[in-house]
Amino acid sequence: MQCTDSNRFRATALGAALAALLLSGCVLGPDYVKPPAVAEAAQQAPTLHRAGDAGVRLATPLNRWWQALNDPQLNQLVEQALADSPNLRAAEARLRANRALARQRRAERLPQVGATAAYVHARPPGSIQDSVDGAVEGAAQAVQQSGGEPAAQQLRDGLGRIDLDTTELYNAGFDASWEIDLFGRRRRAAEQALAEAEASQAQLADAQVQLAAEVGQVYLNYRGLQARLTLAEDNLDRARQTLALTQQRRERGADSDLQVERAATQVQQQEAQRLPLQAQAQEALDQLALMVGREPGALDALLAAPKPLPALPVEIPVDDAAALIRRRPDVRQAERELAAANAQIGQALSAYFPQVTLLGSLGMVATSPGDLNSDALTTLVAPMLRWSVFDFGRVKSQVAQARAGTDARAAAYEGKVLAALQDANGALSRFGAARRQRVVAQQAEGSATRSATLMQQRQQAGAASLIDALDVQRQRLSAQDNAIQAQVQLLVNYVALQKSLGLGWGEPSAR
Repeated sequence: MQCTDSNRFRATALGAALAALLLSGCVLGPDYVKPPAVAEAAQQAPTLHRAGDAGVRLATPLNRWWQALNDPQLNQLVEQALADSPNLRAAEARLRANRALARQRRAERLPQVGATAAYVHARPPGSIQDSVDGAVEGAAQAVQQSGGEPAAQQLRDGLGRIDLDTTELYNAGFDASWEIDLFGRRRRAAEQALAEAEASQAQLADAQVQLAAEVGQVYLNYRGLQARLTLAEDNLDRARQTLALTQQRRERGADSDLQVERAATQVQQQEAQRLPLQAQAQEALDQLALMVGREPGALDALLAAPKPLPALPVEIPVDDAAALIRRRPDVRQAERELAAANAQIGQALSAYFPQVTLLGSLGMVATSPGDLNSDALTTLVAPMLRWSVFDFGRVKSQVAQARAGTDARAAAYEGKVLAALQDANGALSRFGAARRQRVVAQQAEGSATRSATLMQQRQQAGAASLIDALDVQRQRLSAQDNAIQAQVQLLVNYVALQKSLGLGWGEPSAR
């Protein structure tokens, strides 16, 4: 009869488990659907709206855009920054943590099995042993009054062997637990964790895009500062030579004190322009060192030698808005955050329904290791239901919070797409304007150089004064400096354009 009851109990438990498995296909909450296209007309257009005035070509751009500038030192700095930047290492660590959490959420859907082993050695207090002995003696005296001394002695012999001094217990076995995912709470949690891990990966890619662009812009500004410093030093030498000649002419009576002072003023002005350029160049070097994970001054020797500014590629490839939206990491991050928020709705809704957990244990319990055999086998099967029946007000509030959070993420995604389109079109406008500005600056430099040559000829012929010559020299210096700045600004805007296109990211490095 006992065997029949045991088989019936096992069959009932198995049936309950199978029924739970059949019901486990129910998943609460809305399934995630990628949001519809934002600014659909712009994304269907063959080119970006401002591409026509920027002088670019419709083509797929190069992801590692810095290689198109053909500057080995720039390539080295960008690659070193992408490999060693502390900020990127921090973002990679966050990505690894979120990926580990996603694996944990997947593992939580499976049964949890563990092994147990225990040894218990207990010694009760002496007061308990005294109480037991007193109770035995009292019972023996009562028996002696009714049954005589033999019966009392028999009772003392039988109960006097109870020894509570030491208790030993041995236990070994396995236990398992499994929360049956009846309403998809675990599955929605796994979906959320996976989406958050993918959002972290997109965040890392966006950090790579930002870092590569920042390294490129600081490096190009530094090379521009070097070119401006070289120009300033050349003009300072010329101003000093002019001052020396003017002083010699003053000693011969050919020039006045006013002309000497004007020449000296020119020297001081040139010196005043050179000093801030030196400070800016040093600051740029320290910024580059920080971005590649080095201390201030670590790149001074490497970048000390002046080098010409790199030339732009002959053609600048730019693709359409739809490709831009697919490639930009910040847009992907916003979309994955929306997916994670959507999964939270199902988790909140599951709190309306009970959670069912199956508990099981198979083990052996004995008072000595030699008795751990089949006779000491114990089994336990315990379905457990937990249901917060009277807590629906809190659950309703959590569901409302989850839905509001999803709506906020959807709005944030839409805003991120619009901001990406605005960023790219604005970068195109600035790049086109910088191209035109460079042409004008080069033309002004040519005119100033020709004017300086003509003025030098007139001064040597005695047809022009030193004041006129100094004024033309200042104009030439200003035009040359403006031409360098225009070239630097064009290159910086080129880098900003590559950044706005979402270029420069790659797979995280293996650490």
